[in-house]
Amino acid sequence: MESETPSAVVGLRILVVEDEYLIAVDIETSLENMGCQLLGPVATIEEALAIVRSERLDGVLLDANLKGISSSPVAVELLARAIPFIVVTGYGHLELEPDVLNTAPRLGKPFDERGLEKALLATFLS
Repeated sequence: MESETPSAVVGLRILVVEDEYLIAVDIETSLENMGCQLLGPVATIEEALAIVRSERLDGVLLDANLKGISSSPVAVELLARAIPFIVVTGYGHLELEPDVLNTAPRLGKPFDERGLEKALLATFLS
């Protein structure tokens, strides 16, 4: 992303929880282009919880479904720690189960770098 002025997201510490390799790489590249500090990507609930419990995070990009398992345990931990997160999903506007995943902003797959930056600004810096 070519920009004349640095984005406000520069330096944000963001955990990426995504089980699809190509999507994870795309998100990683976009975050690095924006100057974010990337943690992960990780692809399991256990890996995500370990980082959430041990690192200082400005926000999390959380895939709603990890290999067929709801990522709601991670969402519950994030809510308990008051860490903002964006649910990244290919399910559009369908209601997610369990409901805890519906409390967060949602970014639909696929998305571009500009859309990702707008979501980061609105969620992590508002």
